[in-house]
Amino acid sequence: MNLAYFRKSNFSFSDTVNNLKNQIKKNNLKILSGVELNNNQGVVLNICNQDWISNLIASDKNFFGLMPCSIVILSRNDEIMVGVGNPNLIGKLTNNPALIDLSQKAENILKSIINDSCGVGPLKVKRIKLYATMSCPYCKMEASWLDSKKVKYDHVYVDLNPIAGEEMVRKTGQMGVSVTEIVYDNDEEEYIIGFDKARLEEIIKSS
Repeated sequence: MNLAYFRKSNFSFSDTVNNLKNQIKKNNLKILSGVELNNNQGVVLNICNQDWISNLIASDKNFFGLMPCSIVILSRNDEIMVGVGNPNLIGKLTNNPALIDLSQKAENILKSIINDSCGVGPLKVKRIKLYATMSCPYCKMEASWLDSKKVKYDHVYVDLNPIAGEEMVRKTGQMGVSVTEIVYDNDEEEYIIGFDKARLEEIIKSS
């Protein structure tokens, strides 16, 4: 799972910042403060949604630090990038249905804010690769599920293809399977460890 969500803006730095501020307000979030980065690298806007924070603390105060409350606008090499921490981290670390629902709602809103601010649409999946072994039952379950959804993907058996196995370990640090590689249309990559049906379903629906 990616720790953050970034998109390249189609607008100038100042227009992107203004767009972002308008989208934050439109989605009932508040800007608490702004911090300029050194050497004109960009700016960080500290934001808050009172309901998100209140519900999170009421459900489990230990996850407070994982709630994304900052959006960064970076200016590098003539590119403007806007990013935010991934709220889905909270959902991945708990079995609490309320927190899972909160993390999903927060993710959808924050991604929409960034997409609209940058003048881009949602990310689309360009390629899926399933790293598996011949004997892995969870790999077989995932392959069967992907087939049932008529999803096109590359099926790579690392026990038959050592080079692919080395590639998987190099990219993810994982020695075990299944590992699913998602490549988006901006060439950003996401790696799903294990057969995470909920995340795969979410990715398929958004593409």
